Amino acid sequence: MSLIPGTLRPCRQDFMKLTVEMYGLSPYTEANSVAIEVRDNASIIDVLGAIVEKIPTLDGHVIQSGINRLVETYGIYLNGRFINQDETYEITPDDRIVLILLAVGG
Repeated sequence: MSLIPGTLRPCRQDFMKLTVEMYGLSPYTEANSVAIEVRDNASIIDVLGAIVEKIPTLDGHVIQSGINRLVETYGIYLNGRFINQDETYEITPDDRIVLILLAVGG
């Protein structure tokens, strides 16, 4: 992190703001989206951690406590593609991230 010229305050240029859309997360939240801030080069795990910081009611129900991974009935999409939480993705502020309940038809 660099400093703002002439000050001892850090620049926030190494962070980015994202909006994550959310569907099927009630009764844990009625919100349809959440604005988060993550560091540049953030992983999906970092994104999930930032979400649970903003909406603590998701902790343990949607996002596993302490490890920032989704419970098995939820999924995450990046730009319209279902993604594996273990893979590395280059997340940018323009990405569309969707956290969703994975409904099983029957």
